[in-house]
Amino acid sequence: MSQKKAIDITMMTGAVLGSLVLLNLLGLGLFGRLDLTRDGEFTLSEATKQTLRSLTDDVTIRAYFTKELPPPYAANSRYVHDMLEEYYTHSHGNLRYEFIDPVSEETDRDKESKKELKQDIFGRQIREETTVEKELREQGIPSVQVRVNEGDKLEVKQAYMGILIKQGDRKEVIPVVQGTDGLEYNLTTAIRRVSRGGGSAGVTIPKIAILTGHGAPDPKEKLSKLVGLMQQLYDVSFLDLAGKSEVPADLSALLVVGPQSALSEQEQQAIDQFIMSGKSVGFFLSPIAVELRKLQSDPVEHGLTSMLESYGVRIDPGQVLDIECAQLNVSQQRGFMQITQPVNYPFMPMPKALSATNPLTRGMGEAAFPFMSPLSILPGATGVKAEAVVSTSNQGWVEQPPYNLDPFYRRTAGSISGMGIYPYIVTVQGPLKSHFAQRAEAQAVTSPVAKANAEDARVLVAGGFSFITDEFFTPGNQALVSNFVDWLVRDDGLLAVRARGLASAPIDDKLSETKRNLVKYGNIVGLPVAFIAFGIFWWRRREASRAEAVL
Repeated sequence: MSQKKAIDITMMTGAVLGSLVLLNLLGLGLFGRLDLTRDGEFTLSEATKQTLRSLTDDVTIRAYFTKELPPPYAANSRYVHDMLEEYYTHSHGNLRYEFIDPVSEETDRDKESKKELKQDIFGRQIREETTVEKELREQGIPSVQVRVNEGDKLEVKQAYMGILIKQGDRKEVIPVVQGTDGLEYNLTTAIRRVSRGGGSAGVTIPKIAILTGHGAPDPKEKLSKLVGLMQQLYDVSFLDLAGKSEVPADLSALLVVGPQSALSEQEQQAIDQFIMSGKSVGFFLSPIAVELRKLQSDPVEHGLTSMLESYGVRIDPGQVLDIECAQLNVSQQRGFMQITQPVNYPFMPMPKALSATNPLTRGMGEAAFPFMSPLSILPGATGVKAEAVVSTSNQGWVEQPPYNLDPFYRRTAGSISGMGIYPYIVTVQGPLKSHFAQRAEAQAVTSPVAKANAEDARVLVAGGFSFITDEFFTPGNQALVSNFVDWLVRDDGLLAVRARGLASAPIDDKLSETKRNLVKYGNIVGLPVAFIAFGIFWWRRREASRAEAVL
């Protein structure tokens, strides 16, 4: 090798290394991410960015992750670090974060105490908590056990994977980050809670009221889980409209849950005018009151049927049943023994899949809907969008009273008629017309209401309310109802955040089996083969260039 060629190689090497160093230095102050996923799964949503931009007081996030976690937890750790960096970038300096390995925080005394083993009263070896472990436990971040393969030996070690969010003396905790699905939603809502809790300037907490009276479920007894869920993000109150002519104007949404007697015309007018003011109402209504322990049902009259029909939704008679249903644990006395067994209960529809296109149900599942009446969408005014949000599977049907609620009652195929898809939760959005204005027009009299139209109102109608009571408020129901509430208060951005990472991208079922296999295996091996082919092509081209240079 000539001296000139050696100098050229040295200069080239130095230039490459210098460029890499320069890029790293520039990267310290810059953050970017190329997101090629279909739904932008690795890009912060607009709702998150707006939350960060609205911060007026400093928020501190401490992510406690043990160093050198095994897969898949190591990938989660990197994901959290990248996400916090992006949060910091969009917060304009009002959010700061620390990524902490708890072991690095231990004092010399902590390290010594970890070596001191004692025996408990059962003879098991234990050690005292270190100051770091005690502090994290008091903050609500527990240690978890993970399996680590070290030196061809599988061991179980204690690790931390939690996040603490603080603003002043207010705090929120994500105890364990077990996966990345829903992490942005959890982190963003936690930031909202700590910032709203302090009444930060520019941060408005939407107000929601639950209607009381008329024999409706007591919110503090039968809807306590729903109230607790909503209070995490919203200001929740209880409203009795008896003797009142209007719903408070500062409310963002009103929930009408399970009245057992008819609302007066004055109360209905108050709700109607609230909707005409552009606000939202969720109607969770049932034409029957069910006593499940006695296997009895009694008809009730809430008086809202006619008003809902004027908005475009009709509550049809009967109860929807479904082959895809939840199970009841039923106890039976057999001799001297009490036996409990799960029984499929068609009065509790539990569709295996909810709509993947509707933002209210996208990615949702495992939600059960006991004792629901079917709904019909009626022709509406121009611009009004009515949509069935939740329906039975294609194996649903409707039964009329009297209802046989016995879980062991056997229905034969011949006893079921009209099997198909029946909606039981419907949303209506758009320029609605007042029910009382429509009635006045039909009777050719003066309208009794001040506002005859709404430019953009939102109404949600559910043919039952048991699914939001404490008895049936499962995690799946909670996630779905959270979407309903967010939609009613017009926090559509938060809907998008919650559903991120939950939707699948299945292969089109219209493709033939051969084409489906080509697509499936093409996704698996296509990219590696393409890289190999490109490498071979480049190598052959380089070899050809060398051969030409020798000649």
